[in-house]
Amino acid sequence: MAAGSGAQRPDATERVMELMMYLLARDVPKTRAEIWRDTGLYAPDGTTDRLLRQSARATFERDKAVIRNLGVRITESMEHDGATSYTIRRRDYFLPELSLTPEEQVALQFAAAHVDIGETWDLEAVAKLTNAPDGAVAHAGAASSASAGVELDTASAADAQARALLPTLAAAAADRAEVRFRYSGRDRKVSPLGLLGRSPHWYLAALEGDVAKTFRVDRMEGGVTVGEPGAFTERADIDVAGLLPSDPMQIDVGDDFVARVRIDNVVAQQPTAERGEIVARDDDGSVTLEITVRNRTAFRTWLLDMGRHAVVLEPPELVSDIVDWLSALAGGEPS
Repeated sequence: MAAGSGAQRPDATERVMELMMYLLARDVPKTRAEIWRDTGLYAPDGTTDRLLRQSARATFERDKAVIRNLGVRITESMEHDGATSYTIRRRDYFLPELSLTPEEQVALQFAAAHVDIGETWDLEAVAKLTNAPDGAVAHAGAASSASAGVELDTASAADAQARALLPTLAAAAADRAEVRFRYSGRDRKVSPLGLLGRSPHWYLAALEGDVAKTFRVDRMEGGVTVGEPGAFTERADIDVAGLLPSDPMQIDVGDDFVARVRIDNVVAQQPTAERGEIVARDDDGSVTLEITVRNRTAFRTWLLDMGRHAVVLEPPELVSDIVDWLSALAGGEPS
C-alpha cells in the first residue's frame, strides 16, 4: 500500500475477498479463464502445467463455496461456447433500503449510543438511517446519547472539558436555547440544532445567523453560555445529519493534505475506490487519484480496505507515515 512495499501472494481470506470484489465490480459475467487472467489469484496466465491448473481449479471451487457459505449468491450462466461465467449481482449483495419510522430511528440511535465496539460503523449506520428532514430525530438521538454518558475514545477523542460540554449542548438543542462560546478566535452566538458524532469527534450543528454550520466541540475555547429556552423556532427544513460530509475523509479533524494514490484494475471500478479526482488512467484499467484529505484516520481506513490494490505515491512524507503505520500494525519496528 505504500510505494516500494513488496508484493505478496494473498492468503485464503484475502483471496476470497478479492474474488468477491472482482465479481461484484464486473458489469458482465466473467468465465473462469477471464477471472484467472484478470486477478492473477489462481494460476499464471497461459500456463500449461496440468498439476498447477488442477490445483488452481480446486482452489477456485473452494473459494466459490466459501462465498456462498457467507450468504452471497454467485449467479452462473452458460456462454455460447459452453463455458460457465460468473457474476455477483448488486441486488443479491447489498441490503435493500430500510424504511424506519421516527420512533424506530430514535431507538436505533439509543442502542448505538450504548454499544462501545471501538469502530465507526454504528455512527455511520445511524447517520444513514436517520437522514430525514425532520430535525427532531437528530435532537432526540443527541439528547439520549449525552444523557446516557457516552464515553468517547480517550486516545483520540475530545478532552475532558469537551466531553463535559455534551450534555449542556444537547439540552440547549432540545430546549431551543441559544448558545454562546468562542471558536477560532471569534465569539459566536448560535442556535443549536443537535449533536453529530463521527468518531472520534463530536460536532455541534447550529445556525449562525441564517447559515447552518458544524462546530467541533473539542475546539470550543473555554465554556459555553446557554440562554433562555424557546429563543428560536425549530427548523424542519434543515437536514441536521446531512451537515457533516458523507465522506469521512472530508470531515475536518485538523489534517489537511493532498494524497496521490494508484488503484489497480481489480478494484478501480468499485464504489469504495471512487474518491477524489482521477488524474491518470493506465491501459490496464488502473487509475491514479488525487484526494484532498482532512481526516488522516479515515484515509488510513479507506487505504486498508483497498489492501494491496492501492499504492500511495505522494507526498513523500505521507508514504513514510503509511509505512510506519503498517509496520506498527504488523508488530514490527517503524522504518
